[in-house]
Amino acid sequence: MSETQRIAVIVGGLSSEHDVSVLTGLEVLEALDPAKYEGFPVYVGLDGQWWVGDALRERGNYIPDAALKRKLTRVSLNVGHAYEGGRWVLRDVGGGSMLSKPKTFAFDMVIPALHGTWGEDGTLQGVLAAERIPFAGGGVDAMSLTINKMWTLGAAAQAGLPTPPTMIVAKGDDLDEALDKWRGDYPVFIKPNFLGSSIGARVAKTAEDARAALGEVFRLDHAALVQRCVPNLVEYNVAVRRQPDGTVVTSAIERPLRKEESYTFKDKYLSGDMASKLRGGSNPGLVNATRVLHPPELSNGRGEKIRSWAVQLFEALDLAGAPRLDFLCDEKTGELWFNEVNPLPGSFGYFLWEAATPAVGFSQLLDDMLTEARNRVRSRVRVVDPLATGGAIFTKRGV
Repeated sequence: MSETQRIAVIVGGLSSEHDVSVLTGLEVLEALDPAKYEGFPVYVGLDGQWWVGDALRERGNYIPDAALKRKLTRVSLNVGHAYEGGRWVLRDVGGGSMLSKPKTFAFDMVIPALHGTWGEDGTLQGVLAAERIPFAGGGVDAMSLTINKMWTLGAAAQAGLPTPPTMIVAKGDDLDEALDKWRGDYPVFIKPNFLGSSIGARVAKTAEDARAALGEVFRLDHAALVQRCVPNLVEYNVAVRRQPDGTVVTSAIERPLRKEESYTFKDKYLSGDMASKLRGGSNPGLVNATRVLHPPELSNGRGEKIRSWAVQLFEALDLAGAPRLDFLCDEKTGELWFNEVNPLPGSFGYFLWEAATPAVGFSQLLDDMLTEARNRVRSRVRVVDPLATGGAIFTKRGV
């Protein structure tokens, strides 16, 4: 690849994980190899509008107000009209006139850095796939499956992985009736079915606590999971990816440290002076969330079991990019359960790969993900001509 590739890194998004997504995207921009790639941020605001501009490279400019937006350009991706001159383009929404065309911003590939709904649920991936734009990470099918935690648990169980007893409760259900059907013991862990970053997750010790927790979740999501709390809980996370030669490999394993009964958004991003550092830009990233890498207690074979299960599910779900798979463990008995997939973890879990054997730097990780994106587009081209597939009904005019 001799020509520098233009990479649109999409940040923000219509999600309660909007701010985390900005951090992920800005770290990606800093890590892209300038010898191969020219990255630029595309900011999706909470109102759904898309913006570009150099000011979006600075953390201190988020969330942009009306004054800052006057220095930016509002753009759109016109599906069906996004490919021009050998590249895809974003078009200036308000620019142009009868005598001039709107300004365009060309790109070759996309790195979606949008956590949560709209960006991590297959919606954005569907828009990009409609234009055959190469993009890093999982496809429409994998993303739409893994955003649904209950579906993912079902797929994991089908693949032979142990999962904790869980039931789903939908918004509008009779909570008393739903909880009466619960056959597990309290305490239970309650979390949104479609959100990540531990937002809205909490432990409920009684049915009354559970009703209150479900009410809180339904402000954020239309479905919640009620899950048996694992006694003596420790959590283990590992990332998985496919190397350019096709080999599937795993990262270092981490054990998150938590201050409360469950690993919360506060533990991940706002512990200690984390908030001021992240907003001020002096912190290199989300790496500083408290964790133990290479937990010594996994040397007894549990670590290899976690890795084996992670690879098994990675391939079964046709995952891509560098998703992180999370597991629960009873520290006293050593029993393990699969918990969930994070297809778009903060900073793509680069600290897990830097600690892997062999170590992989963030720039190399992104380079491999973009190579994978190009290869997936090429390998998944489909014949769409009805005449060629025996599905023709109408005669082509002019043929």
